[in-house]
Amino acid sequence: MRLQPSARQKPSARQLIVLAGLGLLGLAMLTLVDFSLGKTLGSLGSLLKGDLYYLFRIWGSLWPWLLFSIALAISYRGNDQPNRAKQSAFILLSPALSGAWAELLKIILRRERPSQLEAYVFRPLTDRPWSSSGLGLPSSHAAVAFGGSMALMILFPRLRWPALVMAVGCGLTRVVSGAHYPTDIYLGALVGSVTGLLLAHWLKIPSLRFGHAQPSPNQP
Repeated sequence: MRLQPSARQKPSARQLIVLAGLGLLGLAMLTLVDFSLGKTLGSLGSLLKGDLYYLFRIWGSLWPWLLFSIALAISYRGNDQPNRAKQSAFILLSPALSGAWAELLKIILRRERPSQLEAYVFRPLTDRPWSSSGLGLPSSHAAVAFGGSMALMILFPRLRWPALVMAVGCGLTRVVSGAHYPTDIYLGALVGSVTGLLLAHWLKIPSLRFGHAQPSPNQP
């Protein structure tokens, strides 16, 4: 059993622009119900706890993606060697770059994390101008989770639903814990998804499928 690359249609620049536009429109609409939705999702804390909580939350860190990258790198054999570096790097770079973009956007947008006030609070430019600590828009955990899940979905289309569930679950943990508004999660998901698509387009990453290894002509 080995991984075999298969052709995959690359997203066009127009498709990516439309996706980003629809995403920003969704963000504007979600803002209208941000506070009430946050309270509703926060009530799920009794269900999302213990091991399940931490399973979802770790999806938004780089550790699982580092392990996936290493596992993918050592899974190649024979003629698959030329693609090893590119595809194993992709599954780590996608969440890493997504998280980096999210941190940069936090510094630019400067919206603070949820407080007792039902109003958004923005940090003045003169207050810690280069620090993202205490800022929440977008969620870097959500960006990492969706950036990594997008890489999984591109490389292994059959894993798209489990990968999506894990990314959404990670986002829910950040709202349940009171660390983020739903719009923080939404924008983080948008950042991660678009980053994954753009990176795959730039690196020309094909999908992978499982197939049986064919014997080499020189193999007895």
